[in-house]
Amino acid sequence: MAKRDKKNAVLGMDLGTQSIKTVEMLRKGEDLAMASCSCVPVEDASAYGDAVKAAIRSASAGAKRVVVGFGGKSTTLQLITLTNEQLGDIDKAVAEEAEKYIPYDISEAQLDYHVFEISGDKQTRVLLAAVRQQDIEDRLDILFGAGITPVQIDVEVVALANALETANLDWAMAKKGKAAGMVNFGASKTLIAISDGANHVFREFPVGGIALTEMVSQRLGCDMAEAERLKLSPGAEIDKVKDAIYPGLEDMATEIRSCLDAFKSAADGREAEKLFLSGGLLGFPGVASLFNRMTKIETDIFASFGPVDVSKADADIVEDHGHELAVAFGLACHARD
Repeated sequence: MAKRDKKNAVLGMDLGTQSIKTVEMLRKGEDLAMASCSCVPVEDASAYGDAVKAAIRSASAGAKRVVVGFGGKSTTLQLITLTNEQLGDIDKAVAEEAEKYIPYDISEAQLDYHVFEISGDKQTRVLLAAVRQQDIEDRLDILFGAGITPVQIDVEVVALANALETANLDWAMAKKGKAAGMVNFGASKTLIAISDGANHVFREFPVGGIALTEMVSQRLGCDMAEAERLKLSPGAEIDKVKDAIYPGLEDMATEIRSCLDAFKSAADGREAEKLFLSGGLLGFPGVASLFNRMTKIETDIFASFGPVDVSKADADIVEDHGHELAVAFGLACHARD
């Protein structure tokens, strides 16, 4: 194997409920290249650390800088507006705003923020992120046990926005002025990011592939393992499976439409023109076209990494699991930093 420039390499790790996804990214001047990737199932929650190690081995990753994603019930993501006077002590201002949104004591939270822009009316848009410290420590214990020390923890839905902007230059919001969105269907949650470079909507809601599998299990009277198999490879049972999961898909589509409406309101009437879909749910035949009809917006599967060179990565993994790598890809984009 050719020796890699590890100094400019970043490994993004998407620590999902049912699978671990990794993308190793190299920076070459102003360009990015994918050096490796992996998608490893979590067979047993009690052996989660072993799955993390297996994902690293599968990717043959050589990066020393590891960035992991975080999401879930204890994660708070909120766009806030600060006056420019508050920027003099922005840490204090963000902490004061955070108390309005965090559903637990702020002393238990790890806070971070990103300043977007200073507008003409002397106000500043800031993205506030908060995660319960105990949940971070629990996740770090797993990573440390697997021999991994991350240099950064990112909110998953922000990584999703990074993936959208990096991989789809035809829809580069800042350059083209177009608005687009990315949806990632995870096992236990769905992430939505919509942006035009100036206006942003981020949302996470706790409905994902596991909930749909439960619907199949109940409707067809089979165990969860068989229901998961049927969900992804329904064969002759496709109509029954589709009927079983349709209410769940409708709930997801309703949440997506709510985000699209929120973006339109925030962007003074501008509407998102396209949605990119990612995640394991896309293994169900025809799901992209279903969401196209349900959301009434053009949809496309996240299957291309745009200008990022993927020639060095495992072609089979890129082909079979590329649509599942969006969050890991967005995390790995920190190679540009």
